[in-house]
Amino acid sequence: MIQTTEILVADECWVALALLHREHPEQVSFSAREIADRLKKERAHPEFRAGVTAHLYQHNVANVAPSSARYRLFYKLTDGSLRLFRPGDDAHGSRRGKTSPERSDLPDVYHPLVEWYEKEYCQLARPASPPSDLLLQMRGVGKKLWASLGGGDAFVARERTGWERAAPTASEAPPDKRFEQVWLRITQHQGAEFQTKTGLPFTYCLDGHSGIWFERDGRRINQRLGRGEVEKAVQRCPLGMTTEISDLRDYAYLYGLLMDRRIRQSDW
Repeated sequence: MIQTTEILVADECWVALALLHREHPEQVSFSAREIADRLKKERAHPEFRAGVTAHLYQHNVANVAPSSARYRLFYKLTDGSLRLFRPGDDAHGSRRGKTSPERSDLPDVYHPLVEWYEKEYCQLARPASPPSDLLLQMRGVGKKLWASLGGGDAFVARERTGWERAAPTASEAPPDKRFEQVWLRITQHQGAEFQTKTGLPFTYCLDGHSGIWFERDGRRINQRLGRGEVEKAVQRCPLGMTTEISDLRDYAYLYGLLMDRRIRQSDW
């Protein structure tokens, strides 16, 4: 156990993820829970601090909208897992924070970890050859394909056949876009603190694209709210009382989430 009370929560989370990368080089990314478990095992700080969860889901994540801290220590993949940030990764436009801890902010034992990050891990971001070379290699790739289709003009003409048919029926109409916009906001604000209608604070994290886990006092609520249930609740918005969605799981937390201005914006 490394005894120190000075290490920042953000840096402690970075240390835990960096150690996972070194210990499991075959694995590209890790879940927030795996990082938290490694942090607890390492004990770079004597206690598991309340701010760890928010740093794992938001404060440290470069491509998530910031609420306060603007670090670029982690990068979130499409499945919700995390890896260390590398040069060339995209980041939210409001983030300008550090991409790795300062050595002076870490116990001496972790200084080699920063050196490994800079000299080995970041090198993975460099392409084997300039992108322009790849574009040149693609020159002429579709030439034979277009020839087999009778040329580009003939292909387009065939694709346009039938465009003049009647307007689509109700069953063929495009899906409502509102839920997708709300789900995107939910994705961007995971890890931030919300409140129920009665003022109880809570946070949440996504289970990929399939649902939401709510957390309170650092503990996960023991049932997952499915994405389909969230969509049902969105269709009923605006909500006046929690009982309007009491047939859905975790409805008290779901109400607090959907009626928060960050999520509803001007939709209801």
